Amino acid sequence: MLLLLAVNAGCAVVQHHQPPVTPLRPVSTPRELCKTTLPQYRVEPPDILNINVVRLVPNASYRFNTSDLVRVSVTRNSLDRLVAGDVISVRVPGAPAVSPIDGTFIVQPDGTVSLGTPYGSVKVVNMTLEQAADAIESSLSQMLVASETYVALAQAGIPVDGEFAIEIDGTVDFGHPYGRVSLDGLNVIEAREALQAHFETHFTEPTVTFSLIQSSALQQIVGEHMVGPDGFVTLGAYGSVRVVGMTLDEANQAIADVLSRVLDEPKVATSVLAYNSKQFYIITQGAGVGDGVFRFPITGNETVLDALSLINGLPQGASTEMWVARPNHVSGKYSVMPVDWDKVTSLAETSTNYQLLPGDRLYVRRDPFLAFDTKLAKFTAPLERILGFGILGAETATRLSGPVLNGGGNPLGRRF
Repeated sequence: MLLLLAVNAGCAVVQHHQPPVTPLRPVSTPRELCKTTLPQYRVEPPDILNINVVRLVPNASYRFNTSDLVRVSVTRNSLDRLVAGDVISVRVPGAPAVSPIDGTFIVQPDGTVSLGTPYGSVKVVNMTLEQAADAIESSLSQMLVASETYVALAQAGIPVDGEFAIEIDGTVDFGHPYGRVSLDGLNVIEAREALQAHFETHFTEPTVTFSLIQSSALQQIVGEHMVGPDGFVTLGAYGSVRVVGMTLDEANQAIADVLSRVLDEPKVATSVLAYNSKQFYIITQGAGVGDGVFRFPITGNETVLDALSLINGLPQGASTEMWVARPNHVSGKYSVMPVDWDKVTSLAETSTNYQLLPGDRLYVRRDPFLAFDTKLAKFTAPLERILGFGILGAETATRLSGPVLNGGGNPLGRRF
């Protein structure tokens, strides 16, 4: 296996084309003030990933459901007929000065224009400008002698432009006079065709713009996702994706590929929330009362001194003899780096304050004198118990014997 350790400027660089089979020399090993960067992180169980899908748009195969929110805009290619929202200019020269008709009027949703008091409203929707002028003249002829009317289009309105929800019956209500269109169960292409056909009954060759704003059926993907023992992360309704052994860029692509079955060009942002799969160990040899093992995640910056600070220094019964054991791919061979504790702590010597890498074991030896004392105590403790029981038994038997009781504690029976 190729091992590359690239360190900062001024630090030694070592390249091994075969796994090391001898103890690593301090000069060629990353350490305090001369650290290395770890290889590109690869995901493994039980890492916790933070997965956010920042673009959640269904693809063309998506079928609309109740409560989906859609945006619909209908524009007219032909302005030959008036529709709700149009602004028309109306001028009637024969109107009296106290109640003139000379200005702009909007075609209301009910299809009428209000000419004000006392003229009232006139329905002009779906009429040409000439027909609208005739309709207004006919309405005014009952009040004015000279009711000749001039009508022009001041501003063309957009008949439909807004966001609409698919209601519980599966239809979208566009209001009067356009009515409802059923979209439930249709995909994007089918829905656009249905809207086009519907609005062609109101306009000549209308242009329909249609898009999905919010889907009630699409599950949001945001937050923590743990890599399972099988190497997969679960994406809810979208299924699972295998990410074990991948870099974050590769995991992003794998997740996007799975989501592409339902979404249109999904954008995925993935980061590692908890680095649980890469760790180092601190092993303290107990002074005859059991060893201690501590496991900590690698962040890429820990040294021997950092590691021991995590367990509040050397434990009781430990000596200052310690070393870093690094995993080796050759069976029976060991990579061991002794640590000079006194120099690292009291003299700030950094040459043996090694940087810890994934899988490293920091081993702390026990105090030999305390270990000897503990072993001696284990050996003598049973003898002490036996002797203690013997002495206690002899004293009890002596106090409870007949002569002692008769003599009131004087074995010769003398009285004073």
